[in-house]
Amino acid sequence: MENNDLGQNRNLSSHFIYSGVFLNEESRNKILQTFIPKFENIYADHLTIHFKPSEEQIKTLKLGDTVNLNVIGIAEDDRAQALIMQTDLSSNANPHITLSTRNDTKPVYSNELIEKSGFRKLDGSLTVTGVIGLFDGKQVVTKLSTFPIQKIILPTRAQPDTIVAIFVLKKFGKIRFPGIENSSVDVWQTVPDGETPDSLLSKGQLLIDLGGGQFDHHGKQTKTTATRLISEYLGVSESPSLQKLLEYTERDDFFGKGTISADPLDRAFGLSGLVAALNKNFSKRPAHVVEIVLPFIEAHFEEEVRRTEELPKEFEEKVLSGKAEIFFTKQRDKKLKVVIIDSENASMPGYLRSQVGGRFDVVAQWMPSGHVNILTRPTKHIDLRSLTAIIRTEELNLKGNTTNLDIRYLARTGRLPEILEWYYDQATNSIQNGGLNPKEIEKTKISRFSLRKLLEVGLSEALWNPMH
Repeated sequence: MENNDLGQNRNLSSHFIYSGVFLNEESRNKILQTFIPKFENIYADHLTIHFKPSEEQIKTLKLGDTVNLNVIGIAEDDRAQALIMQTDLSSNANPHITLSTRNDTKPVYSNELIEKSGFRKLDGSLTVTGVIGLFDGKQVVTKLSTFPIQKIILPTRAQPDTIVAIFVLKKFGKIRFPGIENSSVDVWQTVPDGETPDSLLSKGQLLIDLGGGQFDHHGKQTKTTATRLISEYLGVSESPSLQKLLEYTERDDFFGKGTISADPLDRAFGLSGLVAALNKNFSKRPAHVVEIVLPFIEAHFEEEVRRTEELPKEFEEKVLSGKAEIFFTKQRDKKLKVVIIDSENASMPGYLRSQVGGRFDVVAQWMPSGHVNILTRPTKHIDLRSLTAIIRTEELNLKGNTTNLDIRYLARTGRLPEILEWYYDQATNSIQNGGLNPKEIEKTKISRFSLRKLLEVGLSEALWNPMH
């Protein structure tokens, strides 16, 4: 067990998996000698107090306190064993310590086991001892510190790796490093005589890539970055929303290629090129460079949270509730995967067309306002002329307009004066009924029910093939 310093913080943001009483080695051995484990996975190491503890729950914990617990019973079936504990500490309806489980059974099953099977009371009780702490997936934290972080110290001007490392600290380090979200940035060439990274930390100064401390990636046996060291320490290195940032900092730091493209415009306007330019403009104000770049990192991160967490959840809910309809059709020799979805989320179409979102070739996004926008996956090179003509024809019919317009005219790009509701954008290969911000554009009169048929007929070019 490792004691790690934390800090008091009014705005705690918990990334701990659970709080608990963590048994000392003597108590764990006492349990294993008294109760023989029946299954492959052996635990007997902690009592959970709170699963994913809230900020308020963390504040009330007496971290580091040693407490005694009494084992008063045992529950077991053909999947797991759990010891029943007598304590008021746990928020669990049935406070317990998981003893062992089968390989195909997770420790959380102990809750179901006790609810389903009850437990056998012991003759007497067994007392065990542990310390109150927090577990983040890698280590147990048992101590609060009292010093706030006032400065983040870098050895040179800001680089992509150190900027992203600062972002991770400010985003996820509020518990471990109180005050970090409001800390300033400074540059030191060397560590002052008589000081160490630990002594400076106790004075509110956190060093990155300087002084050989825990966040100095220079000289580490395994090639790494400051961003990864900090992410691992904070227990967030496996977060899906951080993976691109971690990969970017490694590519930039290891190979000096934050932007791989050889195109001079790509290199000039890629993030690494812009950071280099900012460092030249603000050579005496390194903190200003960090201030400028952090919002871009934040924007990317928020989009990744949407892409990896929020959008998959929303899409799953839409499918289950019938608000997302998936079907297939063909256009010439191409099989097209199509979805109609009720959503106002601006990121949803991009997500659904991405590798992780299902690689839909056509996404029809039905907005709460009744406007609908049809977007395509660029690499599929879908011809939207037939669909555009079909949709515009249907719109005219629903408006009672009997004007006989040539079908090639109806398939033109841009907006037609007779049918202002629909804009065919050949540049983005989309058909838009007002886009995300319709303003004065009227919603379509086409019903949600009939949209699928129009998509099938238009995409398949069943009524008109513009190639003929």
